[in-house]
Amino acid sequence: MWITLSLISAFLLGFYDIFKKKSVNANAIAPVLFFSTFVSALIFIPFILLSHFEPQLFSNGFLTNFYVEPIPWKNHLLILGKTSMVLVSWAFSYSAMKNLPITVVGPVNQLRPAISLLLLLIVFQEHLDVNQWIGVVLAIVSFYLMNKSGKREGIKFESNKWVIMLLMSAVIVAFSGIYDKYLLSKQDMAPVTVQAWYAIYQFVLMTVFIFCIWWRHRNEHPFEWRWSIAVMAVFVSVADCIYLSGLSQEAAIMVIIPLILNGVRLVISFTYGALCFKEKNIKSKIIPLLMVLTALFFLCI
Repeated sequence: MWITLSLISAFLLGFYDIFKKKSVNANAIAPVLFFSTFVSALIFIPFILLSHFEPQLFSNGFLTNFYVEPIPWKNHLLILGKTSMVLVSWAFSYSAMKNLPITVVGPVNQLRPAISLLLLLIVFQEHLDVNQWIGVVLAIVSFYLMNKSGKREGIKFESNKWVIMLLMSAVIVAFSGIYDKYLLSKQDMAPVTVQAWYAIYQFVLMTVFIFCIWWRHRNEHPFEWRWSIAVMAVFVSVADCIYLSGLSQEAAIMVIIPLILNGVRLVISFTYGALCFKEKNIKSKIIPLLMVLTALFFLCI
């Protein structure tokens, strides 16, 4: 079941990447993040209020999955820590997305599972079988090949600041994934509880950032409202809820989930970038893409 949930989440994240590219292209990044977190907060505020004032509504049936349980202040601080990590990661990844072709961003993100693998083998001592190791190796090799392809577009991965930002985002996301596992298993919090308060704290932190930093420089970094920002927020909110639900299952193998997420979303964003954004050197990027698909096959069997 956790694989199915991961695949659904990955499918939604693929379209999230497309709308993110549309939102940040020639646009100020900070207000894009602000309005995105505002929409996400609006999605979860009703569940928080109803869970507090009308908890009986969630006593049975499908709605039990949306009950936001009361948690101590210590857990609120832990979720705030997760929120801070993700926002820093987003600041890096949004900047990279704005300045790099989407057909480059997707394959570079394949390094995330490799980082997660090293961390999880050390922290959680998870073990992989032969098929899973084949999938991991193929994902890493695809990153190397994409590096060679990127040089044809004048993008030197080792010195390009946007690629470096993307890699820094990947490292933070890897830590965040392990942190999610800790919140769900060690702290025994429900996925919807984590996601709901995470959305609220995202909006709070972005509000502080907008008015303390961006507002004074708004003329230098103009912002244009686009409906893709709201759509982007909906896709990522639903995808994160499904991802956390899969991650919370005991059978879930933490290191496999990032590979599934990145593999599927890569295919969707890559295809859209090739067909709609008319990006360059598509042929040289096909082999890394096929390697990612093969890696996904080995992971899912």
